[in-house]
Amino acid sequence: MSQIRLRDWERTGVVALFSRTDGGVSREPYATLNVGLHVGDDLTAVLTNRARLAAEAGLPERRIAYAEQVHGSRVSVVGPADVGRGSQSLDDAVPGVDALVTRDADVGVAILAADCVPILLADPVAGVVAAAHAGWRGATSGIVSSTVAAMVTQGADPTRLVAALGPAIRGCCYEVDRPVITAVENAYRRFAPGQRGALVRGRTRLHAQLDLPTLCRHELISQGVRDARILDVAVCTHCMGGQFSHRRSAGPTGRHAALIWRKGAAV
Repeated sequence: MSQIRLRDWERTGVVALFSRTDGGVSREPYATLNVGLHVGDDLTAVLTNRARLAAEAGLPERRIAYAEQVHGSRVSVVGPADVGRGSQSLDDAVPGVDALVTRDADVGVAILAADCVPILLADPVAGVVAAAHAGWRGATSGIVSSTVAAMVTQGADPTRLVAALGPAIRGCCYEVDRPVITAVENAYRRFAPGQRGALVRGRTRLHAQLDLPTLCRHELISQGVRDARILDVAVCTHCMGGQFSHRRSAGPTGRHAALIWRKGAAV
């Protein structure tokens, strides 16, 4: 199984990775490492894929919590009582949220994506980690700020945070229309006045190219995260391959995962 693994973070006891499409058992159009339970894939295949993902991360599958993901800005702080939520069924995923935060060792948090931005964050000093899902709706409604704020309630310091922006659709491939442009412009007014780097105008004011990871990066900076501590893996899900892309498939497709956990004394 190939993956984008943040090896430097492991020196501080934090395991963080973004899965890719290969190394699983799902068949087309979900080939092969689909970990999304909600996309119409065979349940047994998805659970096998999730078990493989967990094994690669070094954490038992039932110690990982998944969010429902509703394209909003709500965050949940999870702990030992939440381990395994959403890992085997959508029914008990942490409801109504697009980000999960924990300060408990050996508790994994994961989100899924297939063009939206998966974001992993950690304050190794405070022992707080988080996974967030940012589509254009979540990104413009404050999911990044809400996640940082929730981490702060658990003892994190934004200036100590490290963040990773995972594979997502980039400005090269993501044309958006006027409602999205307006939402992004309003978000910049709220979170990063004076910056417009995520939007590149087209020939008319009705369309633009949107680089979602850049928008998320600017909001992280606005919340006190140091730019030098933000890693952008610079992978476009639409045109670079190796990742699922809802827009590219124009139909059913799988989901890759962003997963993070902090090692304790034992698992």
